[in-house]
Order: sequence, then structure tokens, then C-alpha cells
Amino acid sequence: SREQGFLGRIGEIVPRMDCPGIEEDNQERRNGMKMRMTQLKTIADIQTGPFGSQLHKEDYVETGTPIVTVEHLGNRVFTEQNLPRVSDSDKARLIKYTLSSGDIVFSRVGSVDRCSYVDKSHDGWMFSGRCLRVRPTELVDSLYLYYYFCLEETKQFVRNIAVGATMPSINTKLLGEVEIALPDLNNQKRIAAVLSSLDDKIENNQKLNDNLAA
Repeated sequence: SREQGFLGRIGEIVPRMDCPGIEEDNQERRNGMKMRMTQLKTIADIQTGPFGSQLHKEDYVETGTPIVTVEHLGNRVFTEQNLPRVSDSDKARLIKYTLSSGDIVFSRVGSVDRCSYVDKSHDGWMFSGRCLRVRPTELVDSLYLYYYFCLEETKQFVRNIAVGATMPSINTKLLGEVEIALPDLNNQKRIAAVLSSLDDKIENNQKLNDNLAA
């Protein structure tokens, strides 16, 4: 993936820098940077979407709050085709399943390595029972964490821990055990800013090509 190529060049993006306050036995160097290794569950809250008994297809309405399902994941931002919507009363009833800017949404079943980042324009949307929501703490740059999950080695790890032969699935416990390599917060932000800028350029070029082809 293109994200793997970007992250493979972290050493070119960020100069060598030690992370203060990190124990030597719980860190490793990647591309010249000192990284703290920790499990996702220690740096983020992980929430499963509403069970089928809490929200049925017949509850969907034409006008209301969009609810993200597995089919809307896979790129940095959600695709918006065929979005189901819920009423204000259902949103209030299921308030714990509301998304906030900086969350990351994962597929819970099927293509379990797919995820998308919640930007400001999707703040307040909701997520379905076939998804998992990851909400990083203030110690982590959420966009850095998103790009970390775009690494092919991370995707492969998630695929490997999934259970179920015919329909792979993950849960909060399994996802929480994924090991995350964290530089200090400043370097997280710098890495995320560079990768996000590259993504923006790719998306803008794609839009330009689409317009020319139209």
C-alpha cells in the first residue's frame, strides 16, 4: 500500500531524536527513532457498535444522522454512498455509539484490516454493530495511529489474530492487543502531518484526473 511506502521512510521524514521518559527495556529503534512499544488498549478506548437488538434496519430513516457500516471503510475518510441514517431519538438512545473527530473506525467482520479516520466533517456520525470504534487518549496523535494501522505489517497482524474460518472477525479484546510503536508526541504529529499532506496531494490529483476524464 502507499501508506506502507510512506511509513517505511519515517527515518527520512523525521530526524533522529530520542524520546524522553521512556524505559530502555520497553522501546526499540525504527528507522533511527526511538519507539515505545505498547498495546492499543493502553492508549485508546475501544468500543463495539450497537448490537442488532438495539438497532434494526427498519429503524433507518431518510433524513437523520448517518451511520457508518463496513462498506464505508477502507480509505482515510468514509465513502458516503448508500449511507443509512437514524432518527434524533435513536441517536439520543444510542449516544455511546456517536463518533468524534479523531476516532478511528474498524471493520469488525470480513475485511478486518480496513479502517477509516473520523475528520471534523464526520464528527457526530454514528457507527454500526459491524464496526469497532477506537478513541485514542491525549497521549497519542490519532492521525499517526491511523497511519500506523495502514502499515501492511499491522494489517497482516490484525488479519492473523482474527477468528472464524469463513467470516473473519475481531473484537475489542483482540484489537486491544495489537502492539503499537510510538515515538514521542511531537514526532507523531510531524509524521502524521507529512503523510496527511501526501495523501491530500494524491486525492487532489485523483480528483483532477476524474474531472479531466469526465
